[in-house]
Amino acid sequence: MHKTFGYTALMSAILLAGCSSAQLSQMQDTVNGLGKDYGTAILCGAGMVVGGGLGYAANGKNGALAGAAIGTALGCYAGSVWQGRMQELDRIAKEENLSISVQPLQMPAAVASAAPVDVGLVVQVDDTSMFASGSDQLTLSGQQAASKLAQAFVKTDQKDAQNRRLLVVGHTDATGSSELNQQLSERRARTVGKALLAAGIPATSIYYQGAGASRPIAENSDPFTRGKNRRVEIVEMTSEQVLVQRAKAEEANTKYLAYGTSTEKPRSKPAATSKTATPEVDAASGKQAPVVNTSKPSDKVAAKSAALVDFGGVAAADKQWNLAQNIQPKSDGFSLISSAHANDMPVGSCGGDRPRESGQVLSLATDKPLDGVKTRDYLPGYNNRVWANTVNGHLVTISPVSILRENAEVAKQPFIQVVKNYDQGNRKPLPNLKAVANTYEGEREILYRVFMSEPAAAVSCIDVVFNKGDAKAERGALFYPEGNNSYTVAYVPVRN
Repeated sequence: MHKTFGYTALMSAILLAGCSSAQLSQMQDTVNGLGKDYGTAILCGAGMVVGGGLGYAANGKNGALAGAAIGTALGCYAGSVWQGRMQELDRIAKEENLSISVQPLQMPAAVASAAPVDVGLVVQVDDTSMFASGSDQLTLSGQQAASKLAQAFVKTDQKDAQNRRLLVVGHTDATGSSELNQQLSERRARTVGKALLAAGIPATSIYYQGAGASRPIAENSDPFTRGKNRRVEIVEMTSEQVLVQRAKAEEANTKYLAYGTSTEKPRSKPAATSKTATPEVDAASGKQAPVVNTSKPSDKVAAKSAALVDFGGVAAADKQWNLAQNIQPKSDGFSLISSAHANDMPVGSCGGDRPRESGQVLSLATDKPLDGVKTRDYLPGYNNRVWANTVNGHLVTISPVSILRENAEVAKQPFIQVVKNYDQGNRKPLPNLKAVANTYEGEREILYRVFMSEPAAAVSCIDVVFNKGDAKAERGALFYPEGNNSYTVAYVPVRN
């Protein structure tokens, strides 16, 4: 059983010290044990230190005394709740033989120099023993486990009970269709939500969501690890405002790029680092001109090419995928992974992924979507524009690229058009390819990932990293089938 939970100020101090990922993991294990046994004492002392420091910065010596007093009170209260919740969940995990992990839900502090603020807990529960395969009904052991988990969340301070919100999120592995996985995970989340209701938590405080296979935490192509993705997540938050922010932040969270949703194993490991082309600039107009990919397949490959369109690429297995590796995570919003170490995570290509589908957050009281006003403002330059470029003499167009300002949401799904031998004067396109796009938002860039709906299409998928502020593609890659193998080539579209 793996249990993780943390104390914000202590973990922040560790991160500021510049620890490596391995050191961080070792220290977090220490913090886990301390929190379960001594959470109240730790947070009392830490609250005094942090409160005193902030008070001194704001109002000198007098401020330090007042801040220390307030910080101690808040720290002791938070510590008692944290310690009690951890101990209860630890007991349930042992009794029911469940794998449970717990982490604090954090938001940036109002003061830049302060530690992040804890606004809740994220509890991940392995649900493989709670539900039979393909079913949304709890097994006998699952009923007992769900009842005990629900009881653990009943205990809360009365002054916080009115504002507190609980979100149950169902997750599946990637076997089966994304649509069916989303629907199944939503029904399972509602089932666990009903257990919370039966324990005495008001329906108006409970929400549920089916994320399907869209948020993997383990490799789906490995049958020995994909089971970790089958889980129920219970997120306890301090208010509905936090719930709305949390739900939005998860929609395009780059941390879920660490693992793909394809159940097929790659044929071989990457061996070399790829290089992508950059847009050329027309000297007369100062505008970016289409990038013509001059790479040509070898005579041997050309002679035996089985591709519907020969884009002149190389075997995808021979390329080291690094196109999206350096997307910097957003600095605002929630964090379960330190931004200092987020770039250590691997990021797979669209070749090892499939379209991801996640459902809306629904209220258990009404079964209607969570209230929230969605803006229809577009990111500048991404308001249903056509983006195109040539690849090995063939024109490839994405139309439209439609990205909203809020959470980089895809407003309209695109289609892909290919014109073979465009450089030789041909202007007759192949039939348009229906596509599904997913987006992942970083601080300054967006990964725009496009999958073809047709299985035997000339293009399999496309990854493009767009600049949020400059309305241009920074880098990109196109994947296409050739026989039973996957090939890839640089593709950096230009806005038209």
